[in-house]
Amino acid sequence: MNTPRQSKRPATAAELLLATELFAKRAHVDVSLAQFTTYRVGGNAALHVRAESIDDLEAISTVLAQVDLPLLVIGRGSNILIADTGFQGLAITFGSFLEYIDLPDRDDDADNGLAVEPIALFGGSVPLPVAARQSVHRGLTGFEWGVGVPGTIGGAVRMNAGGHGSDMASSLVSARIFHLLRGVEAHVDAVDLGLRFRGSAIADHHVVLSATLNLGWATDTQAAENQLSEIVKWRRENQPGGQNAGSVFVNPVPGEVSAGALIDQIGMRGFRIGTAHVSEKHANFIQSEDGGLASDVVQVMAEIRRRVKDATGYDLRSEIRLAGFDAAIDPALIDVLTSESDTSVATVRLEHIFERNSNTSVVADTSIPISILSSSDFQDPLDVPAEVLDELSAVFSDETSTTQEQPVIASVTDIKTREVTMPVVSDEVPVGASVTAPGRVVIEDEDFRQPSESDFPSDTDSQSVHKAPTSVRVLITDDDVAQDLDAEIIVGTQWGELIISRRFLGKLVGKVTGGNKRKRLVMTGLGLVLFIGVALVVLASPLVAVRTVQVEGAKYADAALVRSVSDSLKGKSVLTVDTNTASERLESDPWIKSARITTSLPSRVLIQINERIPVAWFLGVDNRARVIDEDGLVLSVVEGRPTQYMWIDGTGPNLTAGASSAAAYRAAGQLAMSLPSELAPMVKHLGVAGSEQITMTLKTGTVINFGTPVDMRNKLVNVVVLLRRQDVNSIISIDVSTGTPVVQS
Repeated sequence: MNTPRQSKRPATAAELLLATELFAKRAHVDVSLAQFTTYRVGGNAALHVRAESIDDLEAISTVLAQVDLPLLVIGRGSNILIADTGFQGLAITFGSFLEYIDLPDRDDDADNGLAVEPIALFGGSVPLPVAARQSVHRGLTGFEWGVGVPGTIGGAVRMNAGGHGSDMASSLVSARIFHLLRGVEAHVDAVDLGLRFRGSAIADHHVVLSATLNLGWATDTQAAENQLSEIVKWRRENQPGGQNAGSVFVNPVPGEVSAGALIDQIGMRGFRIGTAHVSEKHANFIQSEDGGLASDVVQVMAEIRRRVKDATGYDLRSEIRLAGFDAAIDPALIDVLTSESDTSVATVRLEHIFERNSNTSVVADTSIPISILSSSDFQDPLDVPAEVLDELSAVFSDETSTTQEQPVIASVTDIKTREVTMPVVSDEVPVGASVTAPGRVVIEDEDFRQPSESDFPSDTDSQSVHKAPTSVRVLITDDDVAQDLDAEIIVGTQWGELIISRRFLGKLVGKVTGGNKRKRLVMTGLGLVLFIGVALVVLASPLVAVRTVQVEGAKYADAALVRSVSDSLKGKSVLTVDTNTASERLESDPWIKSARITTSLPSRVLIQINERIPVAWFLGVDNRARVIDEDGLVLSVVEGRPTQYMWIDGTGPNLTAGASSAAAYRAAGQLAMSLPSELAPMVKHLGVAGSEQITMTLKTGTVINFGTPVDMRNKLVNVVVLLRRQDVNSIISIDVSTGTPVVQS
């Protein structure tokens, strides 16, 4: 079996550079990974790609076929710890395309007389608490335990997550998985996933796109609702909040011996190293502090394992994925970093499934040119008709006669890109959310949509045809060489290529010089001088001077600046005008996000301005309003109250135009941009209390506390769903700071 290998070593600078060029706009360099994890510590990813579609995953696969990079797939980051030195590879996070839910309807099953158990389908990015609540709301049972696990469906499948007497293996039927190294996806039965206690055969090069669960119809829906409440209550009473990733170590004997009990037995509650300590509330939780170090967390883990091993004989295995750590730097960590149990048999079986899919799928992506194959690439005889081989031989016979072959370097900047214009409140999009107007989110709750082609895109083969030119075009620099080549001379011009027949030029030069090589060289020099002179005359000609400057997209931008830049372009040659400097001048205006300047003959310049969108405002200490966009950038400082935008209550700093506001104001601005149409008319204003607490006040007087700007989209979903089910006029306050709504009526 030809099994693709994923690199375990850090990527080299050359590999990262090549990958960056291949990804083009899809990838970002040196992106903090702490923001994607619940530990909130750790360094940067050398490369980060936010996948917004299956196309993005296929593009990633194409790059990985050419560059050997270590991979890190991140869902909600609730079971991962990033090294302080970062991750020298490719980190992948996900947009909303995997956040769909398809649940059965009890009435439909009754009408159809179905006797089978109900099947539920969840996208890989659906949070487990949301999946649990939605399934119970639909009258299903069997997934209540998920409300107490802060992860995603995809992560739960990979880790066989569980709790409260159940796990994924108890209801999982199959999973749809994308293989990043092969560029194919497959439906894999649960029996082929190698599920074990808190583990599976799924690796870093696998992306769980969706999971199919076999649930049951609840005979008492109120009992299921009560079970959800009990699980949430138990979690609050027995597990700490704050910066952690849940249980650190796997129970050595599931159902009999727990890791937490062993750690508690040797008195390690409260044990601390630097900025990390064992929780006083639950001994199998390790807490990190604000601004803490991942190395401190790992040191605590190593010390726990050593002491438990010495005292009890049990060898604890880490349940948390550790990324970017190097045991060679600290040998004491080697047991922590290599404590995963062997899953080689299950892994081989899983790879066989993808290999079968690879053999029946065309996975080549021609959006990236590939190098020309040489004859050495075909060692085995090919099943090709003889006449075809003769024709190929005749076509390439001239090329094979050259004495030295120059390497062919394929372009790496043609990978297709896709712009995502919807602002996001955080790095996750709510389940069932779809975009309508720019920046608006429609949250689907009761009416679950049916899966469509966009949810299950079919594999399509796309190929591009590269036609060879009918004759070889080369730049001739020596007439002695030219006489041996049936070629054309190419002279580059501003309007295209001036192509001169070699035979015609040879006869002309022969007549003028009489075959004298020195004279030919003199005439060639004179020809070049003449050409340069003509080019200079053309560049200086008023026929190609800029006379018309057209501006598009300028609404809020400084009119004086735009007019000044336009005037500076007029009179310059359209062929040599400095558009880069003009663009930089325009982009110095905070209102202008980007400016694109193009020229066209004979005398026209087009300026296309992409402006930032104002979404909210807040007052500074000087009592002047700061208008900000969804990125928290201050666009302008104005007198009075710009009430056409959302008001963020609270006194902020005296920022000048072009400055970036604090994270809380940035999150509040993004929240204002993303309000669903059903909620926006009810909002009186937003607020920033203290340094990081975000609030929302409704026109009914209801105060909603979002807490710190973390996981804001899911908090917003919870608020909308709650307001749909309760009378807002009877609600005094809603607190979703912990992720679970607490209502005061």
